[in-house]
Amino acid sequence: MIAQFRHPSNLANDEIRSGDVRINVLRFMLLLLALSVTIGPVHAQRVRSVRPPVRLLWIGAHPDDEGLVAPIFGPACVEHGNDCAIIILTNSSAVRAAEAQRAAAALHARLIQWDLPDVLDVSLWGDRAALVARLASTIAAESPTRIYTFDPWHGSSCHPAHREAGRLTLDAVATLGANAPAVVLVETLIERDAQSRIVGFGPATPSASAIDATNSWHYLVDDAAIHESQFDAEQIALLRAVAPEERRVWVLPSNEPPGGIAGCP
Repeated sequence: MIAQFRHPSNLANDEIRSGDVRINVLRFMLLLLALSVTIGPVHAQRVRSVRPPVRLLWIGAHPDDEGLVAPIFGPACVEHGNDCAIIILTNSSAVRAAEAQRAAAALHARLIQWDLPDVLDVSLWGDRAALVARLASTIAAESPTRIYTFDPWHGSSCHPAHREAGRLTLDAVATLGANAPAVVLVETLIERDAQSRIVGFGPATPSASAIDATNSWHYLVDDAAIHESQFDAEQIALLRAVAPEERRVWVLPSNEPPGGIAGCP
């Protein structure tokens, strides 16, 4: 085979071209580096932190209990479109069940209606361990980020079913371990007159935080009006007339020490 002869000048040109290629590759790499330095911060500025979803759950004993947190759920669920649900443990009549449906719809919340008897003796609710397991399963399925419920010490009105609803909630959440959501206890005390009409509200403990409900008080009044089997026109008028300084929802995280707190006989 006859080897192809290459003129020295051609070899030089090849070397020059190879050098040009290396220079161009180097320039390209430097350009990429410069672009990464320039683009990096701009790209970083466009990254926005993603807010975790807000999922609220109220757990109460009766239809109309959610009225106590309606000034919280109204803005959160209706105005800001957060995911909200309401669990009612008892179901005493078709009328009250229908009112519960309308109240939940007004708050843009899902209603989970249980069928426990509406009684003062909560031992009639049945096996307590089974109730705790059932409630824990329901909470896990809803996966709320925050639960509101009654404080078992007073239940806002000393009603045994209110207090047990709070106890069941705390016991159920305690079984969820690392997946347990935050629980906020409602520390609002209901004040009644001699005719048992609600005339005002106050805090059960000095440790409670007051959520200003001045601009969302109408959600409580509207909720009560939906439960017309429980609240007549005179009672609605009294709720609407509650003093501005009492238009508050008092709350306390369940993991915070309450200090002195109102109890029931």
